Amino acid sequence: MSEVDQKQPQQVRAVRRTVDVARVGRWLAGPAGPGVVGVFFTVATAAFSAAGGIAPDLAAEGWTGGRGGWLVAFTLAGVVTLAVGVGAWWWRNRLRDRLGVAYVVNEVAAGWTPEQKDGFLNDVRGRFAVFRPVPPLRTFDRAAVWPQGAEAVRWGRDVDNLVRHFQVASYDPDGRDAALDRSLFVWAPWPVAAAFGHKVTVAERGRALQVRQRDSFGRQGPLRVGPVEPGHTFQGPADRPDGGLSGELRVQRHPARLRVTTDGVATDGVATAGVASSVVATDDGATPEILLLVLRTNHHEFGPLPRLPADLTQRAAHDDAAAASDREPLVVELHDAAGLGLSETVSTTLRERRYLPRPGETHHHWQDYPQIVATAAQWIAEQAASAPGATILLGAQVPQEVAVGLGVRSARQAGWPRELWPLVHSVGNGTFTVPRLNLGR
Repeated sequence: MSEVDQKQPQQVRAVRRTVDVARVGRWLAGPAGPGVVGVFFTVATAAFSAAGGIAPDLAAEGWTGGRGGWLVAFTLAGVVTLAVGVGAWWWRNRLRDRLGVAYVVNEVAAGWTPEQKDGFLNDVRGRFAVFRPVPPLRTFDRAAVWPQGAEAVRWGRDVDNLVRHFQVASYDPDGRDAALDRSLFVWAPWPVAAAFGHKVTVAERGRALQVRQRDSFGRQGPLRVGPVEPGHTFQGPADRPDGGLSGELRVQRHPARLRVTTDGVATDGVATAGVASSVVATDDGATPEILLLVLRTNHHEFGPLPRLPADLTQRAAHDDAAAASDREPLVVELHDAAGLGLSETVSTTLRERRYLPRPGETHHHWQDYPQIVATAAQWIAEQAASAPGATILLGAQVPQEVAVGLGVRSARQAGWPRELWPLVHSVGNGTFTVPRLNLGR
């Protein structure tokens, strides 16, 4: 047996010991930690009490009858359990300080299926040194539930209020949190998550936020994660080209026809009364070009885009058949709450960037998220550069953390457009809304 073969069992045992220690540390830093520490302190107190009860008898009767041994035993038990309890308490605080501050943005939209997140949030509260939920807007304004349709004119103002709420929650006049890492957990519609990430990054360039993964119970199926998985700042360079992604990447173009309404009626190319249009008309009065982009990271249908077969062979046949056929344009029904001044009917091309999970899987791997964000942001910038002066609409069906990452990334992405308007999909009727929320710089 070679020397390398002899060392392998020792290396495996060392790795297992490291994993076991890490598992104990995560358990101790969790909600069960205070109870465990309390048990050690309780046992130590009981042992010292027992020793204290024996000491007066020994003083009166002497060390006869074997009671001296019990005194020594109870005293040693108390010292040992107290030392273990103090050590566990110190280790738990070190682990919590290492995780730092946890901020939670909980902006659920109207019509969302309620999620049971109390258990996850209790876990976050127990594991982090500081737990700071950002006050939800609906606490102060019942209408702040990210509505669609005509009421979506308020989205931009509400995002600004949400950022102010975060700044209040993160206010640290004494500087006690300055040395701690900062983590972020988000529940919000994807445009809100992206806009929040962008605005917070611009406002606080000196300190990065660690975006952490949270439990999800969406159409992709349940995803349960621990809050102590390493977070991502989404500010580093893309370390791999598109070919380095482990899932399936495909970029496609589909002919599309937009049917636009404003306040429930078809538009005629003029913005809603009282709403200034952000689109500059051309010299001949023609409507500027519409650049329609879609990011999709799962197999589910998205408006007019059909559900994709999960099987690779069937999906390839589906794409080949779609490419070879003379398809009718995809019809996209949208409500222009942003006041872009779009024509009632607009013919354009839907450009879809589809990145699906690895074969046989339904969720992307957490370690791939920074690369997914970096390459998606680069693709958006390239598409915008290919159509200068166009009105850019972006639809997305992405994990929550990817949406936050896109916003963070957009603050430093070269070529990111100055105006980028989100498409919010209504699952109930299949239509879209363009809220008045600019995701550009």
